[in-house]
Amino acid sequence: MTQQTTMVDTGTGYGHLQRVASAGVFDRVQRAYRAYIDHGRECTTCDVDTTRCTTAEALWEAYRAANS
Repeated sequence: MTQQTTMVDTGTGYGHLQRVASAGVFDRVQRAYRAYIDHGRECTTCDVDTTRCTTAEALWEAYRAANS
């Protein structure tokens, strides 16, 4: 993920820097996670089993790649 920081004013003291994601990066991460969650709801294997099917594994890896 692209490293960006912004100053956060906490109202007291000096405040602090907080890591934030750009809108494009945030959207990509959210879409990847949503695809993983939606698959889990609709997949008969993932719905009843504690293991993930190969499609779920691929979607999870896509999410992790988008988040790094």
